[in-house]
Amino acid sequence: MDIGPVEHTVRGGANHNIQVLVRVRPPNSRELDQVSAVLRDRTKKCRTFPCAHPIASKSNATYSYDHVYDHDASQADIFESVGVPVTDAFLEGYHGCLIAYGQTGAGKTFTMQGPDEHTETDNISGDTGVMNAAEDPEQLGLIPRVLKRIFAHIESELAAAENKENARDVNIEKPELEFTVKCSYLEIYNETMADLLSDPGSAVQPNIREHDKKGVFVEGLTEASVQSAEETYDLFQRGSHNRRVGITEMNRESSRSHAVFTVNLESRRRAFAGAALQKRSALLHLVDLAGSERQKSTESAGVRLKEASAINKSLSALGNVIKALVDVSDGKDRHVPYRDSKLTFLLKEALGGKARCTLLACVSPAAGQIEETLSTLKFAQRAKLVKVTACKNEE
Repeated sequence: MDIGPVEHTVRGGANHNIQVLVRVRPPNSRELDQVSAVLRDRTKKCRTFPCAHPIASKSNATYSYDHVYDHDASQADIFESVGVPVTDAFLEGYHGCLIAYGQTGAGKTFTMQGPDEHTETDNISGDTGVMNAAEDPEQLGLIPRVLKRIFAHIESELAAAENKENARDVNIEKPELEFTVKCSYLEIYNETMADLLSDPGSAVQPNIREHDKKGVFVEGLTEASVQSAEETYDLFQRGSHNRRVGITEMNRESSRSHAVFTVNLESRRRAFAGAALQKRSALLHLVDLAGSERQKSTESAGVRLKEASAINKSLSALGNVIKALVDVSDGKDRHVPYRDSKLTFLLKEALGGKARCTLLACVSPAAGQIEETLSTLKFAQRAKLVKVTACKNEE
């Protein structure tokens, strides 16, 4: 799987900042008696304010983002602001990256996937619900909605080309149009990578490589050809069942790994016989990060404590990369430590390269979680300062 820049021409580059959105989830049953320490202020600001918690009592700050959503926001609302712009740019030939970030139990996986047949919508308390996205399409997360939009676009384009081909006007030449879609699914657990789409028992170990022309890519990773949104999401779900999860005090099904689901779209088109052949190739990375956590909150021990240490170390490396990229965006000469973790190396081109990048920060409203919430809000505000250059990949 290539994650770096393609070898052909990139066009239309323009500087823009990483888009940052914040989603404040509703309180769960264990938090109903806690004072809310986070407030959505109008449309683009998130405010923390003093309350009884010792950390929160000292916090009174306002953070600005591209969008802020409170617990009233639907999955469709999030998709319109987060998923649609990234997907449409991807369909035009731009690399894209959508990252869900936040503490464990803040709603990242629900936002990215929606509820599955087994897991709960109330992550922190561990309360289970019978909500099934297959029975309630309104609960579908970003990934299935993105896949539906991609294949709806492809079907529309192919239908338009077919209509031209079948037109009675003999002056209309037959167009050429072909789409190829592939997907891959990678897990990073304790700084070790796993191919979530590989056959059981496969001995192939994915490795991150960097090439002068190809950029960063993953060697030995399965790329499956797909023909529909349903087939693609079925592969995604099968891969997700192989992902590492564990029980913590904060979250009954806490993701213990980072997961990167990548869609690779290639198109070849010729408007009419004799016209130049136009080729486009773009990658869309859908990233569900393991949740940051504090040992005293999660009561981690043994294996869970080791996992938490690896997760926090990886997220710390991500924070250091963001800090360095902010300095670079300000014109400073800084080394960006992408190689400090597998995650940051994998996302090197997405974070600091030629991709449309969106960060979705998920937070809890509860005063008891204010320490992690403040950390997430500060990280998200810093990420908003990073400038990237999005380029269309075509020839």
